[in-house]
This record gives sequence, structure tokens and C-alpha cells, in this order.
Amino acid sequence: MKEKITGYSGSYIKNMFRIISIASAIICIAVIITAILGYTNTKESLINKAKSQDIVFIVKSMSAKIDSRISRAIETSYIFARDPLNIEWVKGEEQDKEYGEIIQNKMDSIANSYDYNNFFTAVIKSKHYYRANSKKNDNGENYIILQEDNPEDKWFWSVLKSKKTIDFNIGYDSVTKNTFLFVNTIMGSVDDPVGITGVGMNINEITKEFKEFKVGKESNLWIIDDKGIIQLSDNVEDIGKKYSEFVPEGVVNNIENNSTDAKQEVKVSQYSKENNKIVDYSYCKLSSGDWTLFYEIPRTESISLLDSLRNNTIINVILVLAFFMILFYFISKKIANPYEQAILMNKELENKVKMRTQELRESNQKINDSIEYAKRLQESILPSLEELKKSFMENFLIWKPKDTVGGDFFWLREIEDVLVFVVGDCTGHGVPGAFMTMTVNAILHNIVNTINKEDPSMILQELHIQLRQALNKNSNPSSVDDGLDIAIFSIKKKASLIYAGANIELYIKREGEVKVFKPQTRGIGYRDIELKENLKNEIIQIQEGDIFIVTTDGFIHQNGGERKYPFGKKRLRNMIKECEFKDFESIKSRFENTMEVYKGNEEQRDDITVLGFKIK
Repeated sequence: MKEKITGYSGSYIKNMFRIISIASAIICIAVIITAILGYTNTKESLINKAKSQDIVFIVKSMSAKIDSRISRAIETSYIFARDPLNIEWVKGEEQDKEYGEIIQNKMDSIANSYDYNNFFTAVIKSKHYYRANSKKNDNGENYIILQEDNPEDKWFWSVLKSKKTIDFNIGYDSVTKNTFLFVNTIMGSVDDPVGITGVGMNINEITKEFKEFKVGKESNLWIIDDKGIIQLSDNVEDIGKKYSEFVPEGVVNNIENNSTDAKQEVKVSQYSKENNKIVDYSYCKLSSGDWTLFYEIPRTESISLLDSLRNNTIINVILVLAFFMILFYFISKKIANPYEQAILMNKELENKVKMRTQELRESNQKINDSIEYAKRLQESILPSLEELKKSFMENFLIWKPKDTVGGDFFWLREIEDVLVFVVGDCTGHGVPGAFMTMTVNAILHNIVNTINKEDPSMILQELHIQLRQALNKNSNPSSVDDGLDIAIFSIKKKASLIYAGANIELYIKREGEVKVFKPQTRGIGYRDIELKENLKNEIIQIQEGDIFIVTTDGFIHQNGGERKYPFGKKRLRNMIKECEFKDFESIKSRFENTMEVYKGNEEQRDDITVLGFKIK
């Protein structure tokens, strides 16, 4: 009778375990190597295609489109500038009204036929500026007079000084309230000109075309002049800056060294950022002028298809490895020691946890770095303490965002003898609030410098309109309904203070009493708020010793005290009345200490800004 077999010997189990382990390892290595080689080859192919075809196509297509627009504008303005009838009428000091009507009809016809946003003629001797489709004023005149001290008219004198037959400039047209790329052509000779005629192309329409051609969120598409200044971009904030602020010095030198190459010849190269990210860029000279079309895109975006390929490859490798791991698990469970298997699995899990923890730590660090950078950006647009000291006789400032960055801001601009000062509270706090402050800052800068600096109510209304336009609320009902509370002050010759506010009050302490000036409206920029056309300013004659205090609602709405109620306007008014204004540092300490004691262990609810100042 044969002996019954009850199990395997120890040596058999060890050999079997060794064979299975080696076979599994060889198969896994083969799968991984195959995946890596396939991924690498595909990556190289996509990179070569992006650099030799995709980027070149974008630059060629966009340059052809821009050249076509500018060339047509140059040809149109040049022919008009050389028209004998036009020159004769200008030399005749515009006395012949019949000629004038003919020329005006010509400009109207050209603008309508070629769909130009602006077509104009400027007479050098009289400084008269005629534009297509213009209406006559109350005096029966269809022109405006250019003035050398008007910033919007400086282009006229710049073109004359350039001594160029054809010149370009970016300018704002106050009639149409749009920014244009102007093609200016001298009438007569550059040494003895009689006028300037030209075409204006709307920047918004060109930037829309830029966005259609752009690929990737972090890519840039610019038109750069011969001085290295960005003249056109899909990002309006980049216009007017030097492109050397955005790219390394080596890229700038490379473009300048190839500036004499044939026009429309596309050059392609690459550079590395500080974080070792590779950026591919391409550029070419426009045939219509001395400008350069420049396009750059991070390689991670130009070959984004690799993300899908990499993910699929990883999934396939994981599935294959998982299959062999499961197979090995069941085999080893039958022939190996379960305790040793448990130890191995525990170590594997520990390694995975460590890797995941490291990934989370790195992700968290990137987020913190981004927020810290946003903080530096926000602080860079706020007036410095030195600027406040220069503008006010005495002042104190408390600016405490709830998070690293926030939606509260203050803004200062001094133009001639007028000081414009703003305190605002944008919707939300943190990074969203900070982005809103930057948007409002840019709009305020445009309004005060180009529209009005002495009438806070007009600034308030214009800010309401432009902010809604910037946030696309008029044409897109589903857009985010963001806005802000704001107080705007215009101080002229330190004699009078003009105030207009939206949901932010002004407190004045005068001779021991506190007077409160109410805002004229609720917040601005919101979809459901329509401002009255007849908003009135509060005009305050400044007396010696007057103390002005303004605060956002973060201070008033802070919870605290025994009942955890908000601090409130009444408590704030009493504190101002009781406070002895010996010096502004002590006032600031009083505000901060009072709030800390009242807040206790409660968290800060909102961004807090308090500003006090004395003018004389």
C-alpha cells in the first residue's frame, strides 16, 4: 500500500517561492520598461510636432491676420493722405465748406465700407480733429480741438516728432470710450506736414482674435514694438509693459539678435523657468511694420495629451501588476507563512502612507506659496505708510485681512492739487476678495486719470458701470454677482473734503463731538443695484483739528463680548467720542486693544480696515 502524502517539504516551498518571485519580478519589469519606452517615444513625437507645426502654425496664422488688418489700414490711410483734394482743403485752412463736406463723406464712406472703428483727419495748423460718423455740436462744428496738455491728445505731437511717414500708437478715444490701435499717416512731407490722417482699430476686437488662436491657460501671445514694449495682448494688464519683465534675458537677446532676419520668418526656441518648467516660444517680424509677434506656451500645456497617455499607461501597468500581485498572494498564501506575508503587506502599506503624506505636504506647500505670492501682489498695489504720511498731516491705519490676503483695500492718488483717497470692502475675503481688489484698483486708476478726479459721486457711478462690465454682468446673467462697499474722498488744496460712499460711513470728530455722514447708496457693482443719476456729494469744509475716521464693516460686525453680539456702530461712535486724540499712535492702540478685548476667543469674522487721518 502506498504512503499518503500529507504536505510539501520545506525546501520545496522555498524553491517554489523563489521561482514565483523571480518570474513575477521579470514580468513586472518587462511591463514597466515597455510602458516607459512607449511613453518616452510618444512624448518626443508630440514635442517635435508642437515645436515644428503647432506653435509655428499659430504664429503664422496670427501674423497673417494682423498683417492683413494693419496693411489694409496703412494702404487706406496712405491713399487718403495723398489725395490732392484733401491736401488742398487742409492747406486752405478748411475754408472751403463744400470740400469739407466731400472729405467728411469720404471718411464716413471709408469707415463704413471697411468696418473701421475710427477714421480721422487732424489738421496741424488749426489742431482740428475730424472723425468719421461724427455729429455736429451746438455750434454746428463737427470737429474737436486737440490740446497739447491733454494726455489723450499727446499722440498728435508724438507722431510729428517721430518724423515718420507712417507711425503706430495705442490710444484711448474719449468719444467712443474705447482703446484703439491707430495707424497714423502724415499728409504732405515729414519735414513740412499739413495734417495727419489715420485709422483706428478696436483693441477689444483684436484681443478676441488673440484668444481664439491661443492654446493653454498659461500661454502668452503678444505684439511687441521695436522698443520691447507690449503693444497688444489678450491680457489687457500686460499692454504697455516691457516683455523683458516676463521672459529671461537670454530670450530678449535672442529676439534682438535676429531682428534683421526676413519678415514673417518664424523662429522657434525654448527656455526654462525657475521651477525648471520648459517653455516653448516662437516669434516673427510683422511685414506691416517694425513690430514682432511673440507666442510662448508651457510645454506641459502644448503636450497635454501626454497626461491622458500617462494616466492610461499607469492604469495598465497597475492592472498588470495587480494581477500578478493577486496571483502571487494566493499562491504564497497556500505555501508560505501567513505571518511573514502580513509583515510584508504592513511594510508596503507604510511606504504608501509615507509617499501619500509627502505628496500632500508638497501640494500644501505649493498652495501656501501661491497664497503668499498673492499677498505680496496685493500689498504692492496698496499705498505705503510713507505715502500716507506724505498725504496727511497725521494718520493711523489698521489693515487686518481675515486670511493671508483679503477683500479690504485702500487706494490713494494725488494729481496736481487734488488728493483722491478710497477705502473699499470687496465681496468675500481670502484669495477671491484679493482678486476683486486688484480689479477695482485698475478701474479706479483708469477713472481718476482719464475721466474725473474731483467728483466722488461721478467716480462712484463710473466705477459701478465699469465693474459690472468687467465682470460681464450685463451680458451674462449667470455670472458671479460680486461687488463692494466703498468710500471715496476728494481733497482739494486741503481746504475742503468731498465724500461719497456706498455702505461705508464717515465719522468726524470736531470739538469733542462726533458727526456721522451716511453713504449715498448701498454697495456698487451688484446686479440688482441701480444707482441714482443724481447722487449728491457731502462737501465738508475742513477745520483745524478735525479727525476723520472711516472703517469697513469687519470692525463693526465682529462678534464678541459676553453675549457674542457684533461690536456695532453705536459702540464705535461712543469709542470715538471718548477717545482722546493726543497722538495717532495712541488712537491706533486704543482701537486695536478695544477690539482684542471685545473679541476675546472669537475668531475674526471678516477683513478689518480702519483709517483715521487729520488734514490740518
